[in-house]
Amino acid sequence: MKINLLSAAAPFTKLRYRHYQIHHLLLPYALYTLSVVPIYLFFIVSDIYHIQSYLWLVIGVKIFLSLACVCILLLLRHRAPHYLELGEFVLVFSVFSSFTYVAQYAMYLGHSHYQLAGLLVLVYVGALSRLGFSKAWLLLTLMLLTHVVLISSVKLSQDFVNGLDNLMIFLAVYFIAVVACLRRESESQKSFLSFIQIRNQQLSLRKSQHILSKQNQTDPLTGLNNRLFLSANLERISSRAQQLSVLMIDIDNFKMINDTYGHPFGDEVILRVAATIKLHCHERNKVCVRYGGEEFLCLFIDLSPIQCHKIAHGICDAIAELTWPINKLLVTVSVGLASKHAEDKGDFHLIKQADLALYQAKQAGKNQVAVYAD
Repeated sequence: MKINLLSAAAPFTKLRYRHYQIHHLLLPYALYTLSVVPIYLFFIVSDIYHIQSYLWLVIGVKIFLSLACVCILLLLRHRAPHYLELGEFVLVFSVFSSFTYVAQYAMYLGHSHYQLAGLLVLVYVGALSRLGFSKAWLLLTLMLLTHVVLISSVKLSQDFVNGLDNLMIFLAVYFIAVVACLRRESESQKSFLSFIQIRNQQLSLRKSQHILSKQNQTDPLTGLNNRLFLSANLERISSRAQQLSVLMIDIDNFKMINDTYGHPFGDEVILRVAATIKLHCHERNKVCVRYGGEEFLCLFIDLSPIQCHKIAHGICDAIAELTWPINKLLVTVSVGLASKHAEDKGDFHLIKQADLALYQAKQAGKNQVAVYAD
């Protein structure tokens, strides 16, 4: 009977559909479920005219049941929304059972036209409820069986023709409600599939934007972060550091290497120097950036100046030990180091200080580390 658009879907997709049912179908309409309660209480007026004995007991039970249902549904809505379907199921069946019991009691008192109030509950399930089809069909079937056992059996024994008419009307409304629930389930699944398609498009777009942003902030030659990355993230990096240190690294005599051996070889020099620097700056508290053509910058988070100075010397020595296909070629770097504590201001001023220290290292003969000092 059920046309399930998700029958061939993966288990994860079915879990997502369950989540969609709860948060997009049940939760937004949970308060509308309470519309059953005032309609249910409105029938107290009919109880007054059709029931003489135990009237106040009937009214008291209805009021107590209504308050209990309201409290339980509100609690489920805020605390356990995944049980909302079960809560609505119990609420609707309780209301229907109450209608049916009171109708049966009225029939024994001689009021034989007070048993169709339960039809309103079937109409509610078919038209307003947000239950999934399986639970809605089970609920409707239970209500049909309850009606047959408690109402139709008595009605047929008292007045067969009227009882048969009553049963036919109830069966017709039952089938209409089942078809309405089936249609609602099909529309819900179509809505979910559209939602998933739009969501996947959004995720794909977000992923593309992330990749594009990463490409914009990555140097294509070395794979290191570039200056745009530094501008966008320096403040964030600095905000979580008690102490921040900067190494400004420049390849010595790079213009001469480019002019003498050509730009392709110059790119190879940059690539190997970048790889060497990255070996010394690959931990999470170290950030390596290609700052310019032959200039690199390293950020050290919460490392002491002594540790940074040791790393800077290690970079200088490792690059000086690199071998090249050109005989007697020596590639070296000069390094400027500057540090600041968290209470000191001016992250970009720190870079300027490291640049000044780099200038001092160049002036002092290159292939060495200079530390910025006021």
